[in-house]
Amino acid sequence: MASASPRLLWVLAALLGVATFAFGIWFTRNVPVVSCTGPLPQGVTALGAFQMARTTGDMEAVFGPAGDPCRETMVAAMDRANTVDLFGFIPTYGAFLACGLLALARYGARIAHVGLVALVVGLAFDVLETATQLRLTHELPGSTAALTALAIGSVGKFAALALAALCAGLAMLARGGIAGRMAGILCATGAALGAFGLVDPSSRPLLALGNALSWVVLLVYAIVAAIVNPRAEPSLR
Repeated sequence: MASASPRLLWVLAALLGVATFAFGIWFTRNVPVVSCTGPLPQGVTALGAFQMARTTGDMEAVFGPAGDPCRETMVAAMDRANTVDLFGFIPTYGAFLACGLLALARYGARIAHVGLVALVVGLAFDVLETATQLRLTHELPGSTAALTALAIGSVGKFAALALAALCAGLAMLARGGIAGRMAGILCATGAALGAFGLVDPSSRPLLALGNALSWVVLLVYAIVAAIVNPRAEPSLR
């Protein structure tokens, strides 16, 4: 992988990107959009509310109080989603972003290397977050230690992935050209939206929206780059 050509990396990024969004479609069809205690804000799923739970009250808002007949169904849904996330989605989107950033790095965009480091950190935090969620569903409403681990994992994941997306956007801008600049701006905008959703609790839907925007841009960029396969590497001057 380290010595792969840019075109091969773009082809891999395109294929892995399609697989990433296939997982995304699966999540939209299998993750509840309401909690056991009622409707969630528009754009927030039960899984998203679970990821951002910080207190036992937040947990009961998702899973309901002890004895609630909804709890068992919600636990099963969350465990299924988190198992797919841990063993399928995380490796797939991680490989997708890694191939895209590596391909950008081949053109001399050093900022892409920063993005790769951020991606590795983000994946580690995502594994922590998802593994903690699988633990929490079996000890509801959760211990202070587990909820702290969940907070560290979720905040670290979203922050690191936003940084990785920002680096990808800056690398696209560095390649130049109208299409590259437009893609870079859109990718960086997605990173900014994700960061804003992280710091502003009232804007939580922007977490998913920001990631989706950046990743769609990178996927389209990868598909075009794989097809066009320019003969010469573009100047970064």
